[in-house]
Amino acid sequence: MDKQSIINRLLASPAEIAAAEEATLQANMKLVTAKEMLQQKEDSLLLGNAIDGKNAEIRAAQLRQYTEHERESLADAELNLKNAVARLGRARDEFRALQAIVELIKGAA
Repeated sequence: MDKQSIINRLLASPAEIAAAEEATLQANMKLVTAKEMLQQKEDSLLLGNAIDGKNAEIRAAQLRQYTEHERESLADAELNLKNAVARLGRARDEFRALQAIVELIKGAA
């Protein structure tokens, strides 16, 4: 990597980090929404007497059965957030690495 490409990457990095931060925030909002949707569905099922199991284990199994779609959405949202956080971490790591390279170049000059 030559000096010009390092400069170009350094100049592009803040925008990439900002985009990764925004994606992380969006993923977090989707996760919160998915949790709320699951909670609303569970509340609706419980209050609507759709859950009628004789013990806690059966009622929990019924809840899981009736909320399969919401649970899948929640799992997807959790995975998307983890991926967004990882991408943000990589962008920040690259920026710090480029800064360290610049310091090494300055010291060698």
